[in-house]
Amino acid sequence: MPPVPPVPRLLGRSVDRQGRPLDRRALLRAGGALLSVAALAPVLASCSREAEVPVTDAGSPLPIPPLLEPDADGRFALTAGRGTTEFLPDVATDTWGYNGQTYLGPTIRMQRGRPIEAVITNDTDEETTVHWHGMLVPAHADGGPHDPIQPGETRTVAFTPDQPAATLWYHPHPHEATAQQVRRGLAGMLILDDADGHTPGTVSGDSVPSAAEAPSPSAEVLAALPHGYGVDDLPVVIQDMRITEDGELLGHNFNSEVGLLGRTVVTNGVVGAVHTTDRRVLRLRLLNGSQARSYGLRLDSGAPLTVIGSDGGLLPEPVEVESISLSPAERAEVLVEVPDEGVTLMSSEPDLGNVADYEAVGGEDEFTILRLEHAGGGGADGSGGSVSADDSTGPASIADLGLPAQLAALPAPTDGGQERQMTLRGRQINGRSMDMGRIDLVSSSHQPEVWQVSNLDSSPHNFHIHNVQFRILDISGDPPPPEMAGWKDTIYTPPQRDVRIAVAFPAHEDDHSQLPYMYHCHLMLHEDDGMMGHFTVDVTEQEALDALQGTGHEH
Repeated sequence: MPPVPPVPRLLGRSVDRQGRPLDRRALLRAGGALLSVAALAPVLASCSREAEVPVTDAGSPLPIPPLLEPDADGRFALTAGRGTTEFLPDVATDTWGYNGQTYLGPTIRMQRGRPIEAVITNDTDEETTVHWHGMLVPAHADGGPHDPIQPGETRTVAFTPDQPAATLWYHPHPHEATAQQVRRGLAGMLILDDADGHTPGTVSGDSVPSAAEAPSPSAEVLAALPHGYGVDDLPVVIQDMRITEDGELLGHNFNSEVGLLGRTVVTNGVVGAVHTTDRRVLRLRLLNGSQARSYGLRLDSGAPLTVIGSDGGLLPEPVEVESISLSPAERAEVLVEVPDEGVTLMSSEPDLGNVADYEAVGGEDEFTILRLEHAGGGGADGSGGSVSADDSTGPASIADLGLPAQLAALPAPTDGGQERQMTLRGRQINGRSMDMGRIDLVSSSHQPEVWQVSNLDSSPHNFHIHNVQFRILDISGDPPPPEMAGWKDTIYTPPQRDVRIAVAFPAHEDDHSQLPYMYHCHLMLHEDDGMMGHFTVDVTEQEALDALQGTGHEH
C-alpha cells in the first residue's frame, strides 16, 4: 500500500486582517462587544462539533470520468443534479454532479472546427450556469452570470470551437455563488482535440495575436504523445475540501484572506488516489480545481516532470522541471515515467512569491495527490503485480516517445497595442467591485492589447479572462519561465509584482446577444465577493447595457 499522505499543519491561530496573531484576550475583547462569555460557550461548543477533520485514508483507485462526446449531429446533454458521496467511510455527504455522477462530471471531448450544441438541464434547486473555461466562445454561450439557467429549466447553447487542442474545464458561474456550487462538485474536465486530418497552419509574420488564428500541432506530434484516454492519458482534477466528521462540506476558513483552504485533498473526487498501469510513460492532464489553494506539484522520487502543455495547449517544446506551481483554475500537461517501484505525485512549497505569511495561505502544507503503481513492479509495499515488468505496453521512457523538438508553433507574442491597467487590491479591481449593470471596458476583435495586472496586496491573487488565450510578456520585467511560455487564460499574480500579458480577442460574427464577458480573480471567494469586471468585444457599452437590461441584470 502507498504511504499515508502527511497531514499539513493546522491553521490554528486567529489573526487580524493584517495577519497579526490575536491572543485569547484580544478575541474575548472583540467578542465582548456582541456577546458575553457565557453566551459564547454554546457557540464555541457548536463550532467544535462542526470542526474540520482531515481525511487521509489512502488506496482509493483513481476514478476515470466517463467521456461525453457529441453525437453525429454535434449534440450532447449535460444535466446538473444532486446526490450523496462518501468521502468518509459510511458517511454520506450532500454533493452535486453532472449526468448522474454524484460529484464532478464527465470529461467532455470536443473537436476543433466541429459545431456543437450543448443541451444543459438544471436539476438542482438553485440557478446555475455552465462556463466553458478557456474556450473562445460567443458571449451568449459563455455561461456567465447574466442569464442563468433556472431550476428545472433546459437551455441549449451552440458554438464552434476554434483554437488549438488543449486541456480545458467547465464549471458554474452564477452571480455570487460560484464557490459554493463548485465546492459541492459541479465541475469537470474538457478536452479539445484537433480536427481529423487538419493540416497545421503556417505562421505569417512575427506573431499570432489570437489563439483562434494559431495553427494546430503536426500529426507527428499528436501521434507521438500518449493519447489513450484513461490508459496513458489521464485526467487529474485536484481539489481540497473542509469536511466534518458528520460529512458536512464547510465553506471558506473564517480567518483566511484567500478563501477555502481544506486539509483534505481529493483527486478526481477520491482521497488517496492510486492508479495502477502497465504503461511506463503517462500523460497527466493536471487541473487545479480548488477554490483558493495553489499546489507545488512534484514527484517524490525527485525525477523531473516533463511539461508539454499549459492552459491553452502545447508548449513550443518539452520543458523538464523539478516542480510546477498551479494556482486555482490553471492547468498543465506533464509526462511522467512510472518505474517498477512506482512514484507519487506530491504537492509542497508552491511558488507564491513575496507572500507575507506562507502558512496562512497554505504555502507550507504538503499533500499526496496521486500514487502511480506499475502493474509489474513491487509497488510501495513491496508486493508484486499481476503483470511482469517485461510485459509493459508502450514506450519504455519519455525519450522513446520520439517527440519532435517542436511541439507547437508559437512565435513571440505581440508586445504592443492598447494598454490596460488591472490593479488588484482587497476584493476590488481598479478600486471597484463588480456591478452587474456596468461595463468596465470595450475591446475590438483582432486588435492586440497589453494588459498589466498588478497585485498590490501581500497575499495571493490570480487573474482569468474569458474568451481569450493570452501570452505572458513579462513578470515585473523578467521573462516567464519556459513552462509558462504557451497560451494561458489564468495567471498567478505574485504579491507586489506586475504581470504583463499580450491579449487579442477573436471575433464571433454569429453572436447577436451583445452580452459582456468577465475578467476576475479566480480565487472563488474573491470572485464571489466582487473581484470581477465586465468587458465587451465588438459591442458598444450602450448595446451591452441594453442587453443586460433584457436579462434583468441592469442593476
